[in-house]
Amino acid sequence: MRDTSTSHAVSQGKPPSVKKLFFLLSFSFFACLAYVCCDLFKLPLFTYYPAVDEYVFGFAKMTESQGPAMYWYGWIVNASLFATIAALITTVLPLSIKMTKYIAHLLWLAVWGLLPVLINSLNYYWTHV
Repeated sequence: MRDTSTSHAVSQGKPPSVKKLFFLLSFSFFACLAYVCCDLFKLPLFTYYPAVDEYVFGFAKMTESQGPAMYWYGWIVNASLFATIAALITTVLPLSIKMTKYIAHLLWLAVWGLLPVLINSLNYYWTHV
């Protein structure tokens, strides 16, 4: 005899709530936007120098004594913090399932719209190695 208790529990699982779905979509949208802004305006939370294993708060230029600087970690942390706060704020707003679908479409527009901007801003790092 086959045990159906686990398969029955999985099939009876609740779908994700609208609030959770809206938080994830909002976070994704704001993370894309914040990451591009952090890159364009040179706003890493910190700069990391891997050659000397050193962290500096904020933006710090590359120096010969410390080696090349890595801003990516700082951009990711900064964008994640902003996106979390913005998504939490938008999640407490009244919403509907219809609104969530619009946000999903807006997210894809943001990703594809910001991608060329991001590629262009990082072009310096790819061509001056």
